[in-house]
Amino acid sequence: MKEVGARGLVRSLAIVGRTRGEVRRLAAFDKKRHTVPDRVCGATQAFLEKLCEEELSEEAEALFQAARERFRYKRKEISLSVASGLARLETKDFVLELRYELDEEEPAEYVVETSVKDVASRDLLESAAFNAAVGPRFDRLRCALSGQVSVERVIDAVEEDESGETQVDYPSDCSSCTVRIEGVLGEVYVDGAVLEVRYGKLTAAGVLMETFERLGTQFLEAAGLGTYLK
Repeated sequence: MKEVGARGLVRSLAIVGRTRGEVRRLAAFDKKRHTVPDRVCGATQAFLEKLCEEELSEEAEALFQAARERFRYKRKEISLSVASGLARLETKDFVLELRYELDEEEPAEYVVETSVKDVASRDLLESAAFNAAVGPRFDRLRCALSGQVSVERVIDAVEEDESGETQVDYPSDCSSCTVRIEGVLGEVYVDGAVLEVRYGKLTAAGVLMETFERLGTQFLEAAGLGTYLK
């Protein structure tokens, strides 16, 4: 493929995963007193944040203890805060957030997003300690770009590839595109400001980084992003 960008375009990177659940299944939901939300607004989101306090606090505390044990962090190297549907675990090597939000399309359900950012190194994400502490929570790697990547040039680069191993889908206005590579589980989504490597199912951070590397040998190298974590 032809080169379609310049290196150094990544402003920030996070690995992200989402799980879902029914509001009525939360421990604090009282079927006699509570009503399942039928829309998303400030009041219903606040209702969810109150309901999820027990689950969020327990999960966040478990992550805190696992990270402290696996990495042998001292008190000054790790902290946890939990408030308003958000848990934030800060360590000297990474930041992990757990966030509960109502589903915009299905307000009777909630989404829990796990994200890891401000990572000290790629090696940490692939380490046995990190993957043992955090587990298989992630299905995508999200790059926020510091400048605009031309979606049209990305599309052209894929379509000009003569290997027959790549496929690209895009709308008529070329506002975004999705690239798939034969033999590689996952896909790359680009909209100019964001680039995501989507794995398709929850997995450990180490597996997601392996997918990033495999896609990087073809598409991400062409986009000038392949060596970001090296």
